[in-house]
Amino acid sequence: MRRPPVPLALALAALLALLAGGSAAHTAAQEGTPPAEGFALEGVGFFPLGFGTAEELPAAPADLVLVRFTLEPGASIPADAGDPSVALVYVEAGALTAEAGTPVRVTRAAVIAAFATPGAEPEGPPMLEEVAAGTAFTLAAGDSVVLPPNVAAELRNDGQERVVGLAAIVAPPEMGGEAGTPAAATPAP
Repeated sequence: MRRPPVPLALALAALLALLAGGSAAHTAAQEGTPPAEGFALEGVGFFPLGFGTAEELPAAPADLVLVRFTLEPGASIPADAGDPSVALVYVEAGALTAEAGTPVRVTRAAVIAAFATPGAEPEGPPMLEEVAAGTAFTLAAGDSVVLPPNVAAELRNDGQERVVGLAAIVAPPEMGGEAGTPAAATPAP
């Protein structure tokens, strides 16, 4: 298996250190990381969008699916408790309301902004927000969340503007052609 290039490995290590240890790890990672220009690849950019930790994954082999989804005002995407897939959901535009039957951790856009800008201090809400089971929460543009397998969840648009997002999904292959593809958005009654 080919090793990832050094800049990608350093970027991932810095992001993991930041998320694992908060602002103290962020400062330490900055001081220990060589300047970006020393490892720059001309014409190449690396811009992480979302981050989350999956405590459980479907058994291998698994299908990996990346989808862009839209929800018009009043539309929703349900996931039942028997769905074995795990999804990293990222909001590109709009305000997405979500609810899960288990505690989840929301990664706010400030995490990515702080990671991408050395020396930047995040502003606004906490970068990693723990949300209790059954509690509705809002994801704004740049926010992400991991929805674990076998947990009832719902994504919905309670606002007046269209929501656009991305979902990276890992699903067992026995789900067939629909592996990892969210259920069709349905209008609210």
